[in-house]
Amino acid sequence: MDREKKDVRNIQDYEAKYQEDPCEKYQVKYRREKILELMRLCKHETVLEIGCGMEPLFAYVSDYQKMVIVEPGDTFIQNARKKAEESGSNVICIQGFLEEQTRQVKEASSAYDFIVLSSLLHEVDEPEKLLQAVSSVCCAETIVHINVPNADSIHRLLAKEMGLIQDVHEVSDLQKALQNNRVFDLDSLCAMADRCGFEVLQKGSYFPKLLSAGQMARMLEQGIVGEAIFEGLNKMIQYVPQYGSEIYVQVRMK
Repeated sequence: MDREKKDVRNIQDYEAKYQEDPCEKYQVKYRREKILELMRLCKHETVLEIGCGMEPLFAYVSDYQKMVIVEPGDTFIQNARKKAEESGSNVICIQGFLEEQTRQVKEASSAYDFIVLSSLLHEVDEPEKLLQAVSSVCCAETIVHINVPNADSIHRLLAKEMGLIQDVHEVSDLQKALQNNRVFDLDSLCAMADRCGFEVLQKGSYFPKLLSAGQMARMLEQGIVGEAIFEGLNKMIQYVPQYGSEIYVQVRMK
């Protein structure tokens, strides 16, 4: 089976599994809030979003001039095109993997102010190859936002202390279903960015959670907790700044 057919099969499976995850909407919500918070602090007239899921970023931003999306999934890219057409936004949607579409991405804009690589680096087989592709579409002033799940999330630390996992870097069953390949901590994420020629400008975490996505979903379904708990947990990051469920870095080329 050639690479193209293998990727299409995997992306289709990922799209289905992603939309089935009952707690993903909360991760998406707080992930997006952090991206928007940091984007507002940077120039973002021209933005590149690498992988858009079902809620592309342009639907939540109004003060940009051009947004370019590169996304391999049929469902995701068709949804983005439909939303862009309905809103009349200046959005260019390119289907494919960034590593294979760098020419089209460069043609779409001569320079990008802000690039979003959200919840993706941990999923690919060759993360450094993806970061090298990102660097190829950067200019000296481009800021790149990267986020991934956190090995040092409170719920992973709890699982380790309970003896459920041996190491916080283990890939969970849910992550395997979503084709995740690794779990980063801040040190390993910063080290990979550095190896690929990036300087780390900011780093941190957000949305601490005590239990796994599946456990949180069951508690919601049974009425044990309400949605307000997620708001409270997200605000608790001020007390546990390194132990959120996801981590981020903002980088630029050295």
